Amino acid sequence: MTSYLKKSVVALASARTYIAQWSAEHVYADEALIIPFPTLAKFNPDKGVWSVQIKAWLYLPIEGNKLKIFFSSLPGRLMRKIESTKREDSVDKELNLNVAGDLEENNEQVEIIDDDDDPGACLNEDAVHEDSSKVDENPGRLGYFFVRKSVKVITKSIINDVEHLLQPSDESGFIEGNLELSDEEIRSLGEKIHPDSSDLKFDYTIQINQSNSDIRTEPCKLFKCTIYALAHNGLSIISDIDDTIKISEVVSTRELLKHTFVSDFKPVDGMSELYQAWSEQNCQFHYVSSSPWQLFPALSVFLKKYKYPMGTINLRKFAWGFKHLKPPKTYKMETITQILNAYPSRQYIFVGDSGELDPEIYSKLYTMFPQNIRRIFIRDVCKTPECLPQCQERYLSAFQDVPKEQWTIFKDPRKVETDIRKITAV
Repeated sequence: MTSYLKKSVVALASARTYIAQWSAEHVYADEALIIPFPTLAKFNPDKGVWSVQIKAWLYLPIEGNKLKIFFSSLPGRLMRKIESTKREDSVDKELNLNVAGDLEENNEQVEIIDDDDDPGACLNEDAVHEDSSKVDENPGRLGYFFVRKSVKVITKSIINDVEHLLQPSDESGFIEGNLELSDEEIRSLGEKIHPDSSDLKFDYTIQINQSNSDIRTEPCKLFKCTIYALAHNGLSIISDIDDTIKISEVVSTRELLKHTFVSDFKPVDGMSELYQAWSEQNCQFHYVSSSPWQLFPALSVFLKKYKYPMGTINLRKFAWGFKHLKPPKTYKMETITQILNAYPSRQYIFVGDSGELDPEIYSKLYTMFPQNIRRIFIRDVCKTPECLPQCQERYLSAFQDVPKEQWTIFKDPRKVETDIRKITAV
């Protein structure tokens, strides 16, 4: 077959596929909805173009009064079922704590920025319990975990009035892909995030051809999303969510379920003000959490409600059967590494908490990117004085390969340095 004929066959096949994907018999999810996630654009210096990451979740909502009643009552059922659950001991085993040297002989101590002897700082876990009978009237937060199985609907993104066909969603409804835009397009589309920096963001839309019949009575559905195209040089904050900026009580299964599915999301006092102060100094934010993507709508509302700076939000892919579920440590390491590799000339500040593996993950990343990571802040969530020595041992062990001036343990965010120049001068 000649080269010309090969090209003709390929072109015809592509055209046929494109037409078939948008035909009425193939696009049949009239009620399908999309949740697009804010992501990064990465500049490719070899090609001179930006790779724009598209990431979204397509799902079919379940409707009906009975299901709504079930969703609204499910949080209470969950809480009653685990009423007797005690604090898990498996966290300490997972951490696999190792003491760096003989602490008594070296007389090493970890400085923790405390709460001025706040009597509530070390309350026992069971000392205070809120009324767990409160039911979230909005079934949406739980409803996203019980959607109907998604179908492979073809979607397209519209950027600057130009349509880009996306790959079909996978069996879980996830849509992932990359589009290439020129630097000129990015500059024309983007608006400055900070007045004195070159960090940009722009919105685009994802479209579903919603009708499954030849008679289309309603317009196609459009869903807006944000892309961040940052300057090659600059400062970014990589922040955890649970127990770093939002109270979750990850170390307790009972409290974690309550704060995730029952109670209104509550902020950690002082963290929003700290992040706002950093944002005003041209810092860009990337939220990385092991929470599932299904919580994105609620988390997005939480960030806006409590005035946290907006930015990219990276959550873990979840599907029943756990086919795509990566271990939290693996997921966080991979996700943060991708961010650092996307912008290798930027500087980073890490913020996390001691409830899970943030100290171990961040210290490992520091050994991989010592020139990029300027500071690590860990919020100490220890509630009892008895566990303080163990926590100190853990921090010293985790950060044994990180210079002492590069990491800080704190309890009160209001005592964390807000001047970025002082933080990065260390």
